Amino acid sequence: MSALSLAANSVGDLRHDLPAWASAAFPGGLAQEGGNVWAPHDYSWDMGEEAQINQAASNRSGGGPAVSLHFESLLGAALARSGVETSTEGLLLDLRSGDGTRSIVPWLSLLPRAHVVASDPSSLLLAAAVGRARSLVAEDRVMGVLAEPDRVPVAPGSVDLVSGVACLHELDDPDLVLAAAARALRPGGVAIFLAPFDGHGVLRLAYERICAEAALRPDDPLEPDVAQALRAIVDDIARRTLPDRRDPTFAQMEQKWLFARESLEVAARGFGFRGVDFATHNDHETLYRDAATLQVRTLTGRIDAALPSWVMDILDGFDRALRPPVKRLLMLEGTIVLRR
Repeated sequence: MSALSLAANSVGDLRHDLPAWASAAFPGGLAQEGGNVWAPHDYSWDMGEEAQINQAASNRSGGGPAVSLHFESLLGAALARSGVETSTEGLLLDLRSGDGTRSIVPWLSLLPRAHVVASDPSSLLLAAAVGRARSLVAEDRVMGVLAEPDRVPVAPGSVDLVSGVACLHELDDPDLVLAAAARALRPGGVAIFLAPFDGHGVLRLAYERICAEAALRPDDPLEPDVAQALRAIVDDIARRTLPDRRDPTFAQMEQKWLFARESLEVAARGFGFRGVDFATHNDHETLYRDAATLQVRTLTGRIDAALPSWVMDILDGFDRALRPPVKRLLMLEGTIVLRR
């Protein structure tokens, strides 16, 4: 039976016996909770279905082996920061696993003795995520649960590690996920989230200045698609900084939040986390120049998209003004390590 066929059938057709290692986390099974267990060996799909899975993964910022290695590096650094031993045999709950490229694949490599519960509200992406375990000869270590990140019905205090690689900033109410993670973790357990932060406001200021100065430089203009990309980024940063959840467009936004360290720490401690730690992913000398180049090329879809030299001068000015210690405080992207 194919992954898409499974997704199309009734809830009863999706239920499978729990693996023995997951029984403590789901003592009542999933049937009475309305959840669905998906086992890796149940998945196979034809090329047409594979294309749909790849498209769904692309829409959720999936990727290939290079992306997995990138996130393995970030998650490995988070493990080292948290003190979690890579030899642990514990249970990891991964929230909003997507197609597994950014979380399941890295975790299977980083924690070779742990068991993993992958979860996602998309049946296509969950099928791809847990199906990857088979290709890694790890099908006995992974199970999948079709669920929103705040509704995975694990028993309180039954999980050793919770992770969310691309989770908090895509949700209407990130506090619900923090609360769910706190409930799921045993005392001493750790939650690791990767998220974007409000340090993007520095880039917003830089891009607004660039767009304003472009009008004064008719002899050395921005390319139209580059100018459009910069304006789009400015608008996106503005909408995700202290967003108004009453705005009718908020629910339609795929990425909704740029977080402030202070508000996340207050929320996490309110849910019972005794330790809250942040680590930036980048603080190097040319951060803003590099971020601008990447963002413009991503939005234009052109790897050859270039910024004029006067634009680079402006970005270099921001890089010179904010030294690495300040960039660590004004994070663009970072890791949150929470200790229960």
